[in-house]
Amino acid sequence: MDNFLCFLWLVILLLDLFITKSMSAFVPTSRYYQGSVIIGNKIYFLGGIDKTGTGTNNIFYLDVSSPFYSVNPKWTDLTSVAPIPVNSAFAPSCVGGSNKDTIFLFEHHRTNNDNSTSLVTFAFDSTTQKWSAPTTSGAIPQTRQDMRAVVDNNGNIYINGGFEPSITQKSYNSTFILNSLSLSWTNGPNAPIIRSAYTATLLSSGLILYIGGTNDDPSPEINMNSISVYNTNIGTWSLMNAIGDVIAPRQSHSAVLNKNGFIVIYGGAANNYTVAPNPALATLDTNSMPYKWSAKQFNSVYAPPPLAYHSAQIFGDYMFIAFGVSLINAKFDLATAPNNNIFILDTSNYTWVSSIINVNVNSSFVGPPNPNPTTSTSSTPAGNNSSPITIPLIAGLGSLLGAFIIIASIIGIVFCCRKKKRQHYYATAGTNTRI
Repeated sequence: MDNFLCFLWLVILLLDLFITKSMSAFVPTSRYYQGSVIIGNKIYFLGGIDKTGTGTNNIFYLDVSSPFYSVNPKWTDLTSVAPIPVNSAFAPSCVGGSNKDTIFLFEHHRTNNDNSTSLVTFAFDSTTQKWSAPTTSGAIPQTRQDMRAVVDNNGNIYINGGFEPSITQKSYNSTFILNSLSLSWTNGPNAPIIRSAYTATLLSSGLILYIGGTNDDPSPEINMNSISVYNTNIGTWSLMNAIGDVIAPRQSHSAVLNKNGFIVIYGGAANNYTVAPNPALATLDTNSMPYKWSAKQFNSVYAPPPLAYHSAQIFGDYMFIAFGVSLINAKFDLATAPNNNIFILDTSNYTWVSSIINVNVNSSFVGPPNPNPTTSTSSTPAGNNSSPITIPLIAGLGSLLGAFIIIASIIGIVFCCRKKKRQHYYATAGTNTRI
């Protein structure tokens, strides 16, 4: 029995060391304007500008399968085995290819990190975890950055507008289409509004909605009601004037599409990145004609601060917001207000949660998010707003528990071993030794 207790204490100690090592595993540094895509239950993050003010060649992913906790998410770093061929930031990324498992990254840099006059395409095979620089044909786009890439069900990737960083330093309304199967570029018609730093969302109808952003007019942020709509079925543009609640203009925000056909936007910045526009959270109902905005109010310990330059992806009902910077002293600046946390919005009821206990894995997305998923999910917050357990408190309790287990384990082992030593001496005839 004593041997068993010693063994049990040793197992506890080893288990605690394993947990401690797991908790101290890879954690990405703060960054902004990284690329992000989702394949299966993994959100991949590409590059981004770090505290040094330069782009990075980092690639890593976040496993968002259930159960998922925002306190200690499951990060996996791939940079050591598959670094991005360039230092990347402000670059659109998208999933395409014949198996919908290839990440396409569109850069304004060559492999030596010099500026390029035309867009450079890189491809990451998520199965083999290898990068390539495939040769593309056709009308290769001019260099652009700060735009979004959207892929349709046929593997066509659409890129519009963007900012030319080195020569004209202006935004544009050009449309470029890459067939991710044949790797051939074609030109599409110009959009009705010049945009960069916008969001682009594909609907199940084949329409792509371009929302917000900035152009080269004296008033830089674009009216949120002026939505450029590209019809991928017939290759034409139109302009939709949305109605509903007043949503302040913004750029560098995020957007996802939930299963009910609502585009959910969060954050962004205005007035040269000195203002956090209101409301921070809003939805656009694409089921109504015209589309209708609704402001969403929230008061939750799990809600993020005002963010810009961040990214967002949706898995099931859950919107995952990552990285970016918050507003401090009238400025969105990574040096003073970095975000290295993950925030989760349940888009079925627009509540912020800290954990996902039960997600239907069949609702995971391969390639572009399904515009009209039919699977349902459920969530159980780790606590509630009436008696919240904050992230710092949980982390502190975890550290105290870990320290207690280590101390108790050491004491237990020493005690057992000493007791075991004493039991090596047995009483024999003619002695007065005590057991």
